[in-house]
Amino acid sequence: MMRGFVWEGGWARVLVLAACLAGGTARAAPSFRVDKNYPEVGLRFRTLGNSVPEPLAQPQTHTYTFTRGEEQTKRDLFDPSELWYASQHAGQWRDADGNVLILGRPTCLRPAFDQKHVSREAFDEALAAPETAFDPESAASLAAWVGAFASCTPRAPEPLRTGFNLTHALFFPVEESATLVYAFRAKRRQANGQSGPSEWFCAVVRIGDGTFTSKVRKDFEAQFLANVAALPQVAGAAQAAGPSKALLPPVAAGEIPDHPSRAAARKSIANMRGWWYAETPEYIFLSDIRSATGKGLVRELQGTLPALRRAFASLVPPFDEKTDVSVVRIFEEQEAYRQYVGNKLEWSAGLWSPMRRELVILSQGRDREQTLEIIRHEAFHQYLFYASAMTENAVWFNEGHACFFEGAEVDAKGRVEIPENRRVAHLLREFDAVTAQIPVTLKADYAAFYNGAERQRQLNYTTAWALVYFLRKGAPSERLTAYSGILGAYLKALAETKDAAAATAAAFEGIDMPRFQKDFADFWRKGRNSGRRYDPLAAAAPADAR
Repeated sequence: MMRGFVWEGGWARVLVLAACLAGGTARAAPSFRVDKNYPEVGLRFRTLGNSVPEPLAQPQTHTYTFTRGEEQTKRDLFDPSELWYASQHAGQWRDADGNVLILGRPTCLRPAFDQKHVSREAFDEALAAPETAFDPESAASLAAWVGAFASCTPRAPEPLRTGFNLTHALFFPVEESATLVYAFRAKRRQANGQSGPSEWFCAVVRIGDGTFTSKVRKDFEAQFLANVAALPQVAGAAQAAGPSKALLPPVAAGEIPDHPSRAAARKSIANMRGWWYAETPEYIFLSDIRSATGKGLVRELQGTLPALRRAFASLVPPFDEKTDVSVVRIFEEQEAYRQYVGNKLEWSAGLWSPMRRELVILSQGRDREQTLEIIRHEAFHQYLFYASAMTENAVWFNEGHACFFEGAEVDAKGRVEIPENRRVAHLLREFDAVTAQIPVTLKADYAAFYNGAERQRQLNYTTAWALVYFLRKGAPSERLTAYSGILGAYLKALAETKDAAAATAAAFEGIDMPRFQKDFADFWRKGRNSGRRYDPLAAAAPADAR
């Protein structure tokens, strides 16, 4: 695809994360040698050597359509096991050889459900039920929690030496190979000066580099367990940790609305060194970018992306007023991005994942404009998903508008202009092929649009962009009134039928396609100047706002 970024087409697609750790030739064994403080979990410990913190992916969302008579409603449901795991997960680190250290903190047992997917409200209610309470003094409760969290079959635990810093230390033998599981409690000084046990923690080591399990066990117990210690308790530690993670948004904190997706996004980086977030009422940005330039780019996005979102809504009005926070996660390093999106999408530089409800971006470093272009492109996909009530759109409309907005310019007052973008050069080189491609692109599904040779994919993107540009700027500037209702008719039919192909057919009903292709070609040959001057956002604005 152009620039290597992609919309993960279709909300029903699953973003598969690379969670399988394949064995291989033994390299340098995993090590745990550098002490670091983690105030969010109240511990000092030695994390995995030469590793980077790995954020936990947002839980997958499963959208169900419920029908009562002629009325249809959609609800987002979740795998309760995934929600539970996220609630118990305290941190994760991965090194370049595929070794992973996962830290968990038991607070409740995994609730049981008869349904495969449940609402967040039902999950929260089950989590508060007495039968899911975790008993820190019960060996059975701990074993049940460990088995669920580590996705393993633990046998009777082996007590280990606690040393000076721990009150409890257990090793859980498991049937799964290349996996080590430990549970421990640290000594924590109480207000009265006495020492008492902390809450339980669980450490799971998954060996990915072929090192013998016996060696990793020996090193982990000598390097990690022998040195882990509780940090002094500070009242309101969770709240105190918040500001260190946040760049101050350009609005009062009270204007940031609460939402489960926003809370889950913050929690996903709560215990991760180097990660921070920034917010607007519409967005939350998560990033591990360290440079001032990179952070400045996110600050710019705080101001420009909401303005761009208003431009999206001006041209593609939402089906209803319901909204959701838009999560944007920006990685600085390619390897961390690749691990997060998985092997199938590691070639990309950005994607919108409907299943995870998350826009994931790989920063292009010093190429600031390319990073912004990727974000603007994917941000439209993100907007359209919510605006069309999770209805799958025709690929020509979806990708065409994403390309249309990727070159948008936002000034200091939030005004948006949409010029021709870099795709025009490709259009002019392949002019006859693009013009001939229009009927094919209008009928293409996502598989047909994305598959095939690179030349064909580029042609598909350029055709979709040029088509939308013509309908948004070319036809009205040339007063081609026969085409003025196409985009509105498409959206109206999509809202009514929930069928992208039917909506496209309705939009182009009565259109003479050969004539349309000729008018399209004439505009790009002779009418570009009028198109450049035409402002579709001004035309779409209410009369009293012009």
